[in-house]
Amino acid sequence: MIELIFPKKYSALCLKSAFFGFFAHTGFVRGLQEIGFKPAIVTGSSSGAMIGALYATGKDMVEFESLVLGLKKKDFWEGNSLTLLGRLLKKGWNQSSGVLTGQATRKILYPYLGNKKFSDLPIKLGIAVSNLSKNKRELITEGNVLDAVMASIAFPFLYEVQEFQGQEFLDGGIGDGEPIKELILDPSIDRIVIHQINNSRPISKNMMKRALDASVQIIETETEDLKTLLAKEKGKKLIRLETNTPYLSPNDFSKGKFALAEGRGTAYKHKPEILGEMELPIFGLFN
Repeated sequence: MIELIFPKKYSALCLKSAFFGFFAHTGFVRGLQEIGFKPAIVTGSSSGAMIGALYATGKDMVEFESLVLGLKKKDFWEGNSLTLLGRLLKKGWNQSSGVLTGQATRKILYPYLGNKKFSDLPIKLGIAVSNLSKNKRELITEGNVLDAVMASIAFPFLYEVQEFQGQEFLDGGIGDGEPIKELILDPSIDRIVIHQINNSRPISKNMMKRALDASVQIIETETEDLKTLLAKEKGKKLIRLETNTPYLSPNDFSKGKFALAEGRGTAYKHKPEILGEMELPIFGLFN
C-alpha cells in the first residue's frame, strides 16, 4: 500500500571518463560490491564505459581485476613503429584517424562481453558516445555492448574513429564525460553515485596543449554545474566521489595496482553516504 503512495525509488551509478581510469574504476566498483551497493542502472563514459559494461554483466569484479592488472602495452598496441607507418601509408593521410584500430582491444574484451546485447545484461547499462555522423552526444542503451564500449573508449588520435551501424563514433568523454542527464530525468531514480578520477596528469609545457586542456576543463566544470542545478530542481541527490591516483600512461601501468587500491578505498571511505545510511528513512522518501 505504501508503494502506491510513495513509489519505490532506486539508486544509479555513473563512472566518469578518465585517461586510463579503468584501474581506479575497477577498484571502486569492486568496493561497491563488497559494501553491498546495488544500483538499478549504471552509466559510463570512456574508461568508465568499459568498466561499467563489465560490471553490468553481474559478475564479481575480482575476475576482471586480474584482467586489468595484467594489462601490458603490447596487449593492445597493434604492432611496432614500422607496422603503424605501413598502415598509415596504406590508408592514406586523409583516411587515417588514429594510431590503433581497436582490434587488439576488442580481442581483450571479447571473452567477457562477447556478442552480448544490452538486453542480456542483469544490470541496466547506458554508454556515452560522441556520434560524429550526427554531431551529437548519445547514450547508447541497446544493441551490441562491445561495439558501444569500443566507440566510447576511442580516444582521439590514439584510436581510429570507430564505425558501426553505418555511423562514426569517438570517445564518449568528448561529448559527455559524466552521463547523468538521463538518470536525473528518470523519475524512478532518486540517488546517483558518481565516481570521478583525478589522475595527477602533468601540466604540459606546450602552451597550445595547456590551452586545450584548460578549455576542456572549463566546459566540463560549467556542464557539471548545470547538471547539479537540474538535479536539485528534480529533487535528485548527487553523490560525487573522487579518487586521486598516480599518473598512468600507455607506456607505464606499473602504478595501476595503486590506482585500483585507491578506488576501492574510496568506496569503503564513503560507505555510509553511498548506502544512504546517513539519511533518515522517512525523509529519504522525499529526496
